[in-house]
Amino acid sequence: MKTAIFAALMMASVFASAKDNVTNVPAPKAQQYTYSTHLDIAKVISMSTAEVSNDESGLAEAHMVYVDHQGVTHNVEYTVDAYNDKNS
Repeated sequence: MKTAIFAALMMASVFASAKDNVTNVPAPKAQQYTYSTHLDIAKVISMSTAEVSNDESGLAEAHMVYVDHQGVTHNVEYTVDAYNDKNS
C-alpha cells in the first residue's frame, strides 16, 4: 500500500515539475532599461538582438525576457553597440 502511494506521488511530482518549464507564456510589455534599473534575475528566458547587415554598424535594439526571484516575468528593452567588421 505504501509503495502504491509513493509511486502515485512520484508521478504527480514529475508532471508538476514538467509544467514549470513551459515557456510559451506571452512576455509582458517591454520596459526600457536605464542604468538605474534594478534587475533581479533568477532565470533568463530569452535574449534577442535586431539584425544588422554586414556593412552597417551602430546601435541596435535588444530584448531580454527573464523571471525574477518572486516568479514574475519581465521584458526589458535596451540598446547595444552593433559593430560588424567586413574583414572578419
